[in-house]
Amino acid sequence: MTWPREKSGKETAYERFLDETVNPKTAEFYPEIKDKRPVPKTGCLYYITDIYRIRRADGSEYLYTKGIAYVYNSLGDPVNHAIGKPELWTKTNFSYKTEYDDKTKQMEKVLQGPSGLEEIYTMPFTKENLKQLYDRRQNDLVNFVVKDEQTGKPFQVKDVNSLKTFELFQKPFEYLYNAEYIPSEVKQELRQAAVSEGLIGGTVSDYNQPSKSSASPAKNTYQ
Repeated sequence: MTWPREKSGKETAYERFLDETVNPKTAEFYPEIKDKRPVPKTGCLYYITDIYRIRRADGSEYLYTKGIAYVYNSLGDPVNHAIGKPELWTKTNFSYKTEYDDKTKQMEKVLQGPSGLEEIYTMPFTKENLKQLYDRRQNDLVNFVVKDEQTGKPFQVKDVNSLKTFELFQKPFEYLYNAEYIPSEVKQELRQAAVSEGLIGGTVSDYNQPSKSSASPAKNTYQ
């Protein structure tokens, strides 16, 4: 039994993108055209702009990306398309009901319909997989982000440059998610700036470090 499914807007847009850039006779991307001749090995290039490291509810960690696909249409003109999360796919789950079948004289499962959607991640977080994605970055402005599935909150991880951030991104998830690599003084300044800009509630004084109490005078000394 098949079940009808409505396509999302992103899926429909991606299909239009493929219709424009894939040769229906060869099922390959059109190449770049120069001097009325196709340029070899110029089909489709996917460059990564964002690398995400997500921790799922069961504690497992995966990687996924966002980026841009650079291709050509049938005339050899450049075309680009934003790609999101190519490392995962959405699975439709179905519910069943056990009923007695008069023909078979047995209890059988009967399909009731879709019961929900589930995201299936295909790239586990490993140093090797991370390196593979990093090597496909568009430039050194690539963003590194950690995200917890239960809270749904993403946080950017950043160091002095792209390579340093890549190395930092391999640290334990909690260390990155809680920004333990950022000195407490810097965190305080960032919170104060966020309050000043109205990004978070409170007052600047709420995030001032308490002043250290003056040391007790030494014995046998005068004040």
